[in-house]
Amino acid sequence: MPENRYVLLDRDGVINRDSDDFIKSPEEWLPIEGRLEAIALFNEHNYKVVVVTNQSGVARGLFDTATLEKIHAKMQRMAAEKGGKIDAIYFCPHGPDDGCNCRKPKPGLLEAFAAEHHASLTGMAVIGDSLRDLQSAPARYRSKPARAAKP
Repeated sequence: MPENRYVLLDRDGVINRDSDDFIKSPEEWLPIEGRLEAIALFNEHNYKVVVVTNQSGVARGLFDTATLEKIHAKMQRMAAEKGGKIDAIYFCPHGPDDGCNCRKPKPGLLEAFAAEHHASLTGMAVIGDSLRDLQSAPARYRSKPARAAKP
């Protein structure tokens, strides 16, 4: 597989319907029509799909990491049912005021992905639904940020 054949996707608002009240359980996680098929299409074109997501509901005590893992298992299962595969999931469990380096728009999650997968972020496709997502792909990497259309 050629170098940098990855696409980095935000989760809420890109793959699944977002909620101002947070997605707190697998039952609340509902895919946006066509998005799981898009993951399969990326895979068909030899892209590995990686999810990079802020999940401050953990820090806020709205759900724990075990529940988050169940939500992600549902997402992966449903993607597989449509012929897609999510190769990795990176999440920030911190709140907006925690001062971590992994909460987007800071680049920590993307840099962790790059280090673990021995991948260059230069020219990497990054798809999100907010300015915060797009800003997580710093200009120094010449990444290719794109904003997902709202459902």
